[in-house]
Amino acid sequence: MTKDESRVFSFDDAEVEPRTGRVSKAGAVVQLEPKALKLLVFLIENRDRLVEKDELLHVLWKDINVTENVLASAIAKLRRTLGDNSKSAKYIQTVHTRGYRFIANVQVTDCPARGSQERTEFLEATAKECAASPHSTTGAVTDVPTQAEALPLTNPQRPLLARNLALSVTLCVLLLGAAIYWRSFSSKRPSSLPGANITSIAVLPFQSVGSSEDDRVLGFEIADALTARLSNSAHLSIRPLSTILHYSDSFNDPTAVGRALNVDYILVGNIQRDPGLVTMRLIRVRDSASLQTGFFNEAFTNIFQLEESLSVQVLRTLTVTLNDEEEQRFRRRFTQNAAAYEALLNADYLMNLATRDGINQAIVSFRRAIAIDPNYAMAYAGLGDCYLRLFRFGIAPAEFVPKSRAAETKAIEIDNTVAYAHSMLAYIAFQYDWDFPRAEREYTLAREMDPPLVHQWYGFYLLAINRAPEADIEFKKFNDYYPFLPQGITFYGQYLYLRHQNGLAVDLLNKSLSMQPDYALAHESLGMVYEQQGRMNEAITEIQKAIDLSGGTYGLGSLGHVYAAAGRRSDAHKILHSLVEHSSSTYTSPYQLAIVYAGLNERDKAIDELERAHADRSLSAPFLRFDPRLDTLRAEPRFQDFARRLGLSF
Repeated sequence: MTKDESRVFSFDDAEVEPRTGRVSKAGAVVQLEPKALKLLVFLIENRDRLVEKDELLHVLWKDINVTENVLASAIAKLRRTLGDNSKSAKYIQTVHTRGYRFIANVQVTDCPARGSQERTEFLEATAKECAASPHSTTGAVTDVPTQAEALPLTNPQRPLLARNLALSVTLCVLLLGAAIYWRSFSSKRPSSLPGANITSIAVLPFQSVGSSEDDRVLGFEIADALTARLSNSAHLSIRPLSTILHYSDSFNDPTAVGRALNVDYILVGNIQRDPGLVTMRLIRVRDSASLQTGFFNEAFTNIFQLEESLSVQVLRTLTVTLNDEEEQRFRRRFTQNAAAYEALLNADYLMNLATRDGINQAIVSFRRAIAIDPNYAMAYAGLGDCYLRLFRFGIAPAEFVPKSRAAETKAIEIDNTVAYAHSMLAYIAFQYDWDFPRAEREYTLAREMDPPLVHQWYGFYLLAINRAPEADIEFKKFNDYYPFLPQGITFYGQYLYLRHQNGLAVDLLNKSLSMQPDYALAHESLGMVYEQQGRMNEAITEIQKAIDLSGGTYGLGSLGHVYAAAGRRSDAHKILHSLVEHSSSTYTSPYQLAIVYAGLNERDKAIDELERAHADRSLSAPFLRFDPRLDTLRAEPRFQDFARRLGLSF
């Protein structure tokens, strides 16, 4: 710790306390990301000189290759938070082309030594009901503002999750701190809590004493919120809730779920809205021992207080103390409105039902969160994600991509530190716009903020631009981070298929299907791999399962290609007819027609359909470049010219 870090800096009506990370403006605590706080403190500490851009980039991003745009965005965000202005600077002055200087008069006073004791006191203060007794507390009742009406679906806005809140069961959990990623899921279990370095936990959805849908949603929301909050400690490895839901049939045996997920502890709970009772147990998996049984009289009208009370109790039981940066993340909220937050959590629950009706309801709920709090960046990010998920239900990209892009852009306008929104913009730029430079910029920003968030899609991007060794690394990191998610395992299997590693792909896809037997995309992908292995009958069987499970959304084109490759040309032509028929009621990518024509060796027709797919924004760059079913086309001058125009070279 430097000398200045043990002091308090005061300037104008602002105070900065580096030791604890506390920043206040006009007497009110303001939230700063750890990187922004470090930037502010560094500028204050060097207030007597011009700090060059290169120096700031080295100090803050020394291990990451980022551009000056990242620094400029961080400075702009810092200015907005402090109420500063680049044209008439009061605090941070820009020296054109060179760097920045902190120009305010700063008073320095000693900061009381508070260390980890202060952090413990902070945690206890956020959960006053836990201070007197670990078993019985009373939470204050807080009125919840009336929820606003949902915005009309024709008005695209967008939102999403945050690191400390809980958002998408799948993607919200991806916003874990970068420190957690570098600690892979370990099978070694600590012999005792105090000596444990990394403790793995799975939080099961809280069970309701009642049977109403509202109570089931609340149980999910509580688990989602706890998962996100507990993820702020580098000493804890939290299993994503999306993976846990696949063991819902075993929730009555928490220890069995814990063994399946290979975790040290399972957190289970029950809720009863009337009289507002929460029961929570932390179970040690290796011997089924209950280390904690807590009863909390909580007001369900305040989800903030509820999640803080429960998560603080878990941290205390595991003797986990948060460091300064973790505490900052623990404190941070992307909205101060409990009703908006609950609307977001409800939207997340609906979105991850993975049904068409669930997605439509989630869009309504995300928009309700925005109506309540128009500056809720995470809600905008979630809405953008929701729109993109419409593709799996036969909606044309032209209908949802502009809405998604608008939502994610709005999220960034509100808060440039929302890594999830940057990752979604990167995905749109790569998958739909074929704007590789923009995708690289957005992925760089997202990776700097939250590396685990983009491993999978960044891996596909790297493969598309022919940086396969780097792509391999990203997918291995993704698999380490998300080892129990059927969807993620399936995408990894598809990646291996494109890399011609068919044996490994078969193993992964069978693993995915063992966890979710009715997953249509996994069946189709397995059939595609079987075809490359010459196992035609097995390929047809698997792909037919995908068609039956999805009603034709998945598998028709793949089946047509297998028929063509097996010499069953008449059957392949029947599939072409089926695809045209299917497209009359549901959007069908021309890529499906292209692979059938490629199998039939009708090359010009195949390339025609590839060009149509690109015009429709349904052409995947990695598949265009590496799908073995297109191998017969790649030597064609017309194909090569088309690929070059899109930014690919062979």
